[in-house]
Amino acid sequence: MTEERAAVEMALAEEVLRSYGRLRIVARGSSMVPSIFPGDVLVVKRDPLARLRPGQIVLASREGRFFAHRVVRLTALGGKPRVITRGDALRQNDPAFQQEEILGRVTAVIRGQKNIQLLGEGDLRGKRILRWAIRNSERITAGVLWLHSRLRAKRPAASDASIRVPAKLADCS
Repeated sequence: MTEERAAVEMALAEEVLRSYGRLRIVARGSSMVPSIFPGDVLVVKRDPLARLRPGQIVLASREGRFFAHRVVRLTALGGKPRVITRGDALRQNDPAFQQEEILGRVTAVIRGQKNIQLLGEGDLRGKRILRWAIRNSERITAGVLWLHSRLRAKRPAASDASIRVPAKLADCS
């Protein structure tokens, strides 16, 4: 796929979300494992920055890529609001996102036939040890991804349509 076509598709996805308030996008990266796996469909809702809370997952856009990462904290720099995020499987926070780079909040994850509603910090219960292990061990991460791919191959795919953005653009890492 050409860079020009990828840019047009990304701009279209952003416009759909800004205009209609909802978007579905396929996750491609592994930075949010175990909360989001590659191939999961993310349901994104346009939400004002004032409604975001730490623990929620947001979809942001920067440098021709989408990022779906968890909100660590909300802050301000020079009077302008900023959102600090980090992938669950990553050790370091992302550079702060500006208000206009935040496209919306991930409200659900569709994995096969399963629709997982995301409520924020409560989604982390029971996964803290696994998140720590994934963050600190490439072997555990590889094992979890391998197991997920084996289980995914055995279950039926989601039947509802979603907007598919090129792998490079829908990366969650």
